[in-house]
Amino acid sequence: MELRDLVRAILAGDLLSARQWVADAHRQRISWEGVGRPTGLDDREMTVAAGLAELLAARAGAPPPQWTLSVGAQREPLFLDPGLQEMPRTLAHAMTDGPEPLRRRNVFASPDFLDVR
Repeated sequence: MELRDLVRAILAGDLLSARQWVADAHRQRISWEGVGRPTGLDDREMTVAAGLAELLAARAGAPPPQWTLSVGAQREPLFLDPGLQEMPRTLAHAMTDGPEPLRRRNVFASPDFLDVR
């Protein structure tokens, strides 16, 4: 399982595959602290990868990988839920209550984004 695959599925709008990836990772009890820095990603993809690694580690009650600390925020807002920007109340909720590791990087999704428990 490669974090790069999760990032690319999400950015392509394939949330079904993304949710399956997360469910598989949960079942396999991935050690988030040991997840290596993905290769072959551009800056936008790396920002999403870092936010997701921190989010999923937090949900698993584990520390995130160290490399996430060196990944900054996006200049322009990035919305991971397809159509989020067309739903004003849902967008406002995502911008205030969405996952903090994503919001800190100017990346927005619903509070329960990819929560498969």
